[in-house]
Amino acid sequence: MPEATADGTNTPDRSAWRRTVPSPRIAVELARVELRRTARWTAGQDYWLLYMAISAFGLLFGSWRAFALGRGAGRALATGGTTWFLAGGAWTLWATIWVFLAGLTIAHVVGSNGDVDHDGHYLTLRPAADIVAGKLLAAACGFAVFVFVPAFACFLGLAIGQGTPAPFLGGLAATVVTVATATAVGVPMGFTLKGAIRRSTALTRLKPVLAVAVGVAYLLVMLTGEIATVIEQLRPVLQSPPLGWLAALSLSTTPGAGASAIGAIGALLGGGATVVASTLLAVPAARYAWQTDRVRPENEVTEAVAAPTHRLDRVLGAIARTPATRAVASTTLRRVYRSPLQLVFVAVPLVAAIPVADALLAAEGVPWYAPWLAVWYGAWAAGAAVPLNPLGNQGATLPSLLTAPADGQQVVRGYVLAAAFPVAPPTAVLATALGAGAGRSSVALMTVAIAAVGLVVAASVLAVGVGSLFPRFETLEITGSRRAIPPSKVAYSAFSTVLTLAVAAVVVVHDDVARRIVAVLVSRRLPIDLTGNAAVLTPIAWGVLVAVIVGVPLAYRLAVRRIDRHHLS
Repeated sequence: MPEATADGTNTPDRSAWRRTVPSPRIAVELARVELRRTARWTAGQDYWLLYMAISAFGLLFGSWRAFALGRGAGRALATGGTTWFLAGGAWTLWATIWVFLAGLTIAHVVGSNGDVDHDGHYLTLRPAADIVAGKLLAAACGFAVFVFVPAFACFLGLAIGQGTPAPFLGGLAATVVTVATATAVGVPMGFTLKGAIRRSTALTRLKPVLAVAVGVAYLLVMLTGEIATVIEQLRPVLQSPPLGWLAALSLSTTPGAGASAIGAIGALLGGGATVVASTLLAVPAARYAWQTDRVRPENEVTEAVAAPTHRLDRVLGAIARTPATRAVASTTLRRVYRSPLQLVFVAVPLVAAIPVADALLAAEGVPWYAPWLAVWYGAWAAGAAVPLNPLGNQGATLPSLLTAPADGQQVVRGYVLAAAFPVAPPTAVLATALGAGAGRSSVALMTVAIAAVGLVVAASVLAVGVGSLFPRFETLEITGSRRAIPPSKVAYSAFSTVLTLAVAAVVVVHDDVARRIVAVLVSRRLPIDLTGNAAVLTPIAWGVLVAVIVGVPLAYRLAVRRIDRHHLS
């Protein structure tokens, strides 16, 4: 209804407008505050700083490749030729980046970054539209660096190759449009999915499973080379409007590229319309996610270390006879299922899948080292996820554990069972499948499968020993409202080093190709020429394996003693 002013004239009611359309000034201020909070929070988190450092190396590597790609295209244009990038690769790359960024934004919003639990007072002071716009702008700024840096490198190479700065204009415009539209589309989709999960008991239960499934699917797609198949199947869609317009816009200022002017204009106009429409749609989607009571599974309770009556216990009973061991294993697995934040700390090595995917795309096949990389990651993840901090992972239940009837042996066995039981089978299957794709013989495949299971179990035992020697009890903020207790950096480093040496020793003993490659690497780093006599590495590798085999029972005994003798201070 119109409102009457002091002079008696009527003005439109602005409340409906303010509930729907955000204030740009307030949105910028909220985004600035959120980015500053994120920066301060990150500065105090050691593991996140480590992850950012690793990500920076990956970003620099990708930027260098992008620079080489752009420089090659620029030189080709200068000489009247063409390259894969100019013949259609740019269209596929820009569209793939857009899809990946939109998916990343959806995951970002579905997680705790889309919550206002600790800042709920905002909703009583500002309309939801302002908060949504602030979160959208903060997400766009946070993701922008991962697109701007390689894009700048690519068009710098293109400009150097052509000898003109003109390509920068189109590249900058395409980068802005890509980041803005992908995040704008991802935010309302993320809020809608978040609201559906909060309203559904089944989805709430399945959320951890779905998160793990997405991670496993990512690893499978990258390691098996199916990412190339997926992109190839989607190529007609990726190169067609409106996603195809992004490449046209990026090359619109590049002389001789032949980019469509209509496509460039369509990217600009369509991008602007998409940002506006998606921002407006994000407001009701955010209300749908925020203005609801979260469902709670009926059996979601905190349980002490006692013999559980969960059906998981019946499955574990076939492996562990001692009730206390089953109790520790079952409780540990359910804790990870209900709060899978510990799995964040085993996601960092997935960055290694990037060069593997690059090799797959170049060779169009599974490389010889892919099965062993899967074995290493499965064993490392099994140890680092839970057993690497057996005392610290207990949190508030540590006093109950130390005073329970379970002794150190049963606790250690429970942790090893909880780590190896769900990880060893898929690791063996994945490694065997990759070995088959690489053309390995039946005997080699059997060796890989046995090594996968053995290394997963050994890694779990080693992790318990190292983690009990270097425990960590301080929590780490995963997000603004969620905390977890990661392993100590000393335990993390020591365990990773020992496991890497063990897997490398197995590979050297088993694979002649690996022996030759390691011989070349050693000859480059040390004043020893082994390129003509790689067999010398075999006894060294056997020595490492013997040391690891001896170290496994020692780690077991150390963990039992440390847990039995641990006292609360």
